[in-house]
Amino acid sequence: MRSWIDVARDRIARDGGVVRASLVGVRGSAPREAGAMMLITATDIWQTIGGGSLEFEVMAKARAMLAMPAGPWQRQVISAALGPDMGQCCGGHVKLLLERFGAEEAATLASLAGCRRLAHPLAGAVPPVDAGDAVVGLTGDGEAFVAPVAQPGRPVFLYGAGHIGRALAPHLAALQLDLHWVDIEMSRFPPEMPGGVTRVVASDPTVIAAHAPVDAIHLVITHNHALDEALCHRILTGPGFARLGLIGSATKAARFRLRLAKAGIAPDILDRLVCPVGLPSITGKHPARVALSIVAGVAIWQQEMDECD
Repeated sequence: MRSWIDVARDRIARDGGVVRASLVGVRGSAPREAGAMMLITATDIWQTIGGGSLEFEVMAKARAMLAMPAGPWQRQVISAALGPDMGQCCGGHVKLLLERFGAEEAATLASLAGCRRLAHPLAGAVPPVDAGDAVVGLTGDGEAFVAPVAQPGRPVFLYGAGHIGRALAPHLAALQLDLHWVDIEMSRFPPEMPGGVTRVVASDPTVIAAHAPVDAIHLVITHNHALDEALCHRILTGPGFARLGLIGSATKAARFRLRLAKAGIAPDILDRLVCPVGLPSITGKHPARVALSIVAGVAIWQQEMDECD
């Protein structure tokens, strides 16, 4: 997944400055959890802290910061009761840190872009924290907080860059999944890839499937039934996987299950093959509807797995 540091550097190069808004404290009900963040420029945003009046107010304050004369690592802390202050129904209380990054901070961010464990690049002396891929920062009032450098997206392997794949990939990327999009030829992919997606060109996609992490979600939607079957066989006989979805009709599902069973796949493993993949309540064959059906099912899987972690 692309880190906020990479995106912030792009925005600094393009616009001269960017504000990062981070939820550093949450009490009660709120639109997002502590650690959620967004980047704000004068013309656009990246990610979200939950929308609604809170986000609108934060965007206005961030743009006011960008309009002020530049200075080294400008910070602002906002505390808000979502009901009385923002008119939102959530009823909780949040604390947000707004940080402006500009040309003076760009070099420091560049030097830390590939780091895994680091103190906030501008926080000065902070207590050591073992936070994985995280940044330790100060809110300006002496409190420390920890925020991720990149959101830890679950790996997803999408096999096939046809009409359904092209409709599906942006939605999977929007779920902050670590998406690896696999097909046999470069020409099958769209000219512009969704942000944060890894394109994988492989003459034999089953080799990619064999090396996928055991916690990966696999979505098999290639142009070729024989390749679909080969991918399913490789995934089902491999060291492990989180979920496996196959596009197709009930007839295709029955045929594949029969062939895979004859190939030696045990019934309990074969039961983990979901075909047709997606929500049956979303019907139709238009690529946009099929993609919405599949991504809705993936979102449910994602939620189930997050709850188990």
